[in-house]
Amino acid sequence: MEPLTATVIATLIATKAFEKTGDKLGDSVWALVSKFLNALRRKDQATAAAIETVAKSPELAEQQPKDYGVATLVTKVEAAARDDAEIQQAAQEIQTAVQAQPGAIANLTKLADKIGVVNQGTIVNQTNNISL
Repeated sequence: MEPLTATVIATLIATKAFEKTGDKLGDSVWALVSKFLNALRRKDQATAAAIETVAKSPELAEQQPKDYGVATLVTKVEAAARDDAEIQQAAQEIQTAVQAQPGAIANLTKLADKIGVVNQGTIVNQTNNISL
């Protein structure tokens, strides 16, 4: 799954946080989210339930990261999508629909910054010097 798809999914997991920014995604995107969750529910009920739970209570992502953390849920969704063409298709449709909306990528990036999901890139040959 492309990194942007993972970011889109992570952002959609944080639905309530997204609503608090005052930005709105179109109804067509939310219909695709519903389709995605239904496909995921057929494959992995526990992950779908966790996504719905954290969407209602975004603070759980920080309070219980092993169960509701964005990284945890994205990993589970990616694993499910690898094995299920319907989930892959639904995730791709969300990505395409979000990219088609003006300013959506900027809004997703802004939200990702707020919830700490931004992938800043790969760190190569990092050296940490600590002076005491």
